[in-house]
Amino acid sequence: MAVPPQSPTGNPLRIGWFTTANGPGSRGMFEAVLHATQTNHLNATFEFVFINRERGQTGPTDSFLDLAKHNNIPTVTLSSLNYRRQNNYAPWAELRESFDRTVLAKLEPFEPDISVMAGYMLFAPEISRKMLVINQHPALPGGTIGKWQDAVWDVIENRNDHHGSMIHIATPELDRGPVMTTCSFPVRGSHFDELWDDARTCDIAQLRESGDETLPLFAAIREAGVIRERPFVVETLKAIADGDIDLLSFRNGSQTEPVDLTSSVEAAISGDQA
Repeated sequence: MAVPPQSPTGNPLRIGWFTTANGPGSRGMFEAVLHATQTNHLNATFEFVFINRERGQTGPTDSFLDLAKHNNIPTVTLSSLNYRRQNNYAPWAELRESFDRTVLAKLEPFEPDISVMAGYMLFAPEISRKMLVINQHPALPGGTIGKWQDAVWDVIENRNDHHGSMIHIATPELDRGPVMTTCSFPVRGSHFDELWDDARTCDIAQLRESGDETLPLFAAIREAGVIRERPFVVETLKAIADGDIDLLSFRNGSQTEPVDLTSSVEAAISGDQA
């Protein structure tokens, strides 16, 4: 599938959406973008939704499919679980690229300007080679690669002053594509200082190793990040749709400095958007 040109300013941005439809986080992000399009905050339409599950596998998947159908959004499904079963349960590393190629064939009729991976629980190198796809990663540039839990623990162990997220162009290298936008927030101040003090008495390494996420500081940092995830995706797509971000310049490397959308995200959280 060839990468289509960027949607001209004034025309709706055509969005493709990849998700596993696993839970409220990814659904909430989709609903936030959908709401932004319906209220004309974001000049965009959904070209398709792709889910690597099929109807009947889980309740959340079925609910997501119902939501897309209710809003007349084309959906495409291909169960990665069934795909592996049909291939004699071969290791996913051996099936990943062939699965991607099968997905791409199913998506051939669509022409998105940009696609978003939101709660898509598969690494998709072949899709990222053929399509222009962006992904939100819960760390700032130069920070943690991998799970959001590791990103939060790294903030605590490194005693950082800020945390945040970045949105980058997906590439065959996990979480290492060109960064387009960032959003940061302080993890110090009246809301956090007492929690930092309390955390000093804890064995952070042991908590991290055991997967214990009940530390109040951990929970507070994660909560602050989560409430910014949805507006961050919306504001990034808005900047693209409005022509403030040139997708192709980031992809070809002619622009390397990410756009800081912190002020727009904070305005969205406080309800101060124009």
